[in-house]
Amino acid sequence: MAFLSGTHDPLLVSVSIGIAVLAGYTALDLTGRIRAAQGATAWGWLLAGALSMGSGIWAMHFVGMLAFDLPIEMGYRVDLTAASWLLAVLGSVLGLRLATAPTLHRHHHLSGTVFITTAIVGMHYTGMAAMDMRPAISYDPFWVCVSIGVALAASYGALRIAFSHSQSGFMDKTLAALALGGAVVGMHYTAMQAAQFPIGSVCGAVTAISTPWLAFLITNTALLLLACALVAGALDRRLQNRTAEHMAALERMSDQLRHANRHDSLTNLGNRVLLRERLNLAIEHAARTGSGFALIALDVDNFKQLNDNLGHDYGDDILRRVGAALYQSVRPQDTAVRMGSDEFSLIVVSNQGDEALEHVSERLLAAVRSVGAGRTRLSASLGLACYPADGKTAPALMKSADIALHNAKQAGRDRYAFFTFEQTAGLERDFVIRNELNAAIASGEIRPHYQPKYDVATRQLVGCEALARWHHPVRGKLSPGEFIMVAEQSNQINDLQMSMLRQICRDVRAWRDAGRVVPPIAFNLSAMCLRNTALPDILLGTLDEFGLSSDDLICEITETAAIAELAATLKTLRGLRACGIRIALDDFGTGLSSMSYLRDLPIDQLKIDRTFISQLTSPSEHGRMIVDAVINLAHAMDLEVVAEGVEEESQLVQLQQMHCDQVQGYLFSPALSADEFVRLTQRAPQTKVVPIKDHASAV
Repeated sequence: MAFLSGTHDPLLVSVSIGIAVLAGYTALDLTGRIRAAQGATAWGWLLAGALSMGSGIWAMHFVGMLAFDLPIEMGYRVDLTAASWLLAVLGSVLGLRLATAPTLHRHHHLSGTVFITTAIVGMHYTGMAAMDMRPAISYDPFWVCVSIGVALAASYGALRIAFSHSQSGFMDKTLAALALGGAVVGMHYTAMQAAQFPIGSVCGAVTAISTPWLAFLITNTALLLLACALVAGALDRRLQNRTAEHMAALERMSDQLRHANRHDSLTNLGNRVLLRERLNLAIEHAARTGSGFALIALDVDNFKQLNDNLGHDYGDDILRRVGAALYQSVRPQDTAVRMGSDEFSLIVVSNQGDEALEHVSERLLAAVRSVGAGRTRLSASLGLACYPADGKTAPALMKSADIALHNAKQAGRDRYAFFTFEQTAGLERDFVIRNELNAAIASGEIRPHYQPKYDVATRQLVGCEALARWHHPVRGKLSPGEFIMVAEQSNQINDLQMSMLRQICRDVRAWRDAGRVVPPIAFNLSAMCLRNTALPDILLGTLDEFGLSSDDLICEITETAAIAELAATLKTLRGLRACGIRIALDDFGTGLSSMSYLRDLPIDQLKIDRTFISQLTSPSEHGRMIVDAVINLAHAMDLEVVAEGVEEESQLVQLQQMHCDQVQGYLFSPALSADEFVRLTQRAPQTKVVPIKDHASAV
């Protein structure tokens, strides 16, 4: 039988090869995007990639067919052409899905190769059938088998290349794309070699659109689609890289904050936060294994006198040397921390009884003496408490060690003392306070005092924080540190806080009735209160009772209170926010905070703890860098920043340069009684507040 002789347009053949290579490069590039994404985003990239890649392969096939010219008029049926395109896209879906799997085993390679080959071969021969030749196209079985073999090899190679080169550089991807595109082109033109057109054949799908215009349209559409896929992938990769850089920077900042939260900047020993963490871990381990350990409280004797006489620089140098000496005197598994000023604590694990602890204590005392050798006489006092005999909780052990330390000082200093239960006079005092608390709450002996907050830029009064003060009929004014912990331990904290809230609302109502302008008042919430999911309703009900709104109150929470039971805390805090009550995170930097907590907690205001503010006057830049980083981080999250414990004008100036929003502290005012505070609010709103220099009335 005689057959028509066909020719190929070299330009269109070149275009088809270029499309095939570009489609291969796009496929390799998109496998990286799909692997980098997760969940719905990964599926979105998979479908978009399959559409782009499948359309590119199909465009190569169709342009290749348009490059083939017979001495008759030619055209293509729309339905079969669309079906061939759909087969190319479906094959691309499976190909990309397999290429982006975490692992690709042999049976995955084989089954994927068979499926993709079926899709590609089906696409080609369906596209050929779209010509609707009459009589039908005759195919040479040998070349058909060769084309199928080429398709199998191309599909297998494509999976291998895509799986191994998706994360490679530009040159590796280009070489792999050339191989992949060449395999697809080879399959197409091998299959075209198998097609035979009998003389007298007529195309039943002759179209009115000329071949050059149709080729131009398909080529440009395919190139546009592939270019869009590549550009989208490049933009996504750039965004991902920038996101990764920002997250790495935030993690570094978070690590710095965590280190600063747990370490003392002067001695580089741990601080109170680290002590609490290590102490809780030691208790858990000892309770689980039945072992014991000791907590040692250490104070440098007469350090205040030494510091006042020889200067703060000399005192700081002494503390650094003491810290280094203590660190070198304990084993790696032990913990040495600086609690503040000249106070240190040590956790000595796996002790072998009192005799071993006596040797440790003598070694520590000798280490402190060696620091002052040749310069000044230096000594220390030690108090030891053992787990579980002297306490089964961290607070109990710390209290027992402090009591023992007090006894060592009373015994003449430069010595150590073990805790004994005869030393529990302080425990009895707590017992007395616990018994007196209920009556004090009911009688109104515990009253709110108001510490003003000022705008950093204008130094105008913008708010205040309500602090509890106990006017004891016998012992006089008691600070919160003397009774709040007792109230928490005795479950009296809820009654105390509700009493404080009602007194605050009563004061605000009275001031408003007298025509005073009252700024928002911050009210501290304990961890126990945050566990109460009915808290938002209780607060709103109290505010409504006194004719106040949610704008009049800011609830302050500490990091440890917020994070202790995060799930219950979040539910309560979100309820408060839903009621319109603003929330401030207090004492930031002293707890266990991280970026994820700042992201998850529904807060409006961040309060930097006074320990960080005090470091602004230190010669080291470390403290300033931490405060500046916290302020920038808070502002990036649209949070107001309040600095606590501002006591010096230089601190205020630095905070103003860092664009801190508000400050509070003795530089401006201590906590004031209700009468004193209302006199303060009588000043004109635009009056610039002059910092208070005389703090004799501080409470």
